[in-house]
Amino acid sequence: MKKAQGFTLIELLVVIVIIGILASIAYPNYKSYMLSVNRSDAINELQKAQLVQSSLHILNPTYSTVAGDVGLPDNHSYYTFTIISAGRSTYVMKAVAKAGTMQANDKSQCTTLVINQDNLHSDDQGDPNDECWS
Repeated sequence: MKKAQGFTLIELLVVIVIIGILASIAYPNYKSYMLSVNRSDAINELQKAQLVQSSLHILNPTYSTVAGDVGLPDNHSYYTFTIISAGRSTYVMKAVAKAGTMQANDKSQCTTLVINQDNLHSDDQGDPNDECWS
């Protein structure tokens, strides 16, 4: 008589359980990583806009109030970028996580990123949120 070949049901169930355990560990880490990557992208956009603001301020007496003039994207996937205020010596720019995106579920102090001409980082309440910028 020929010996049966293949996997038993128990062996298949063990493999499925192992895959489930690995997935339950990996997915939260992946999600946290993606939140951090998308936040870093928004920070990068704000910092590039800071460089443009500085360059424009050398040529003009005031900082720009138009987001497009400083290169802030108007169709970013996860954030909405705005210049809150700009004047002769100050400006404030903001990135807010778009509702319905994974970034809206980021740490509460990291859903809004605010930066000014002195490179001070804060949330929308004016409280420092440097942990979001690292």
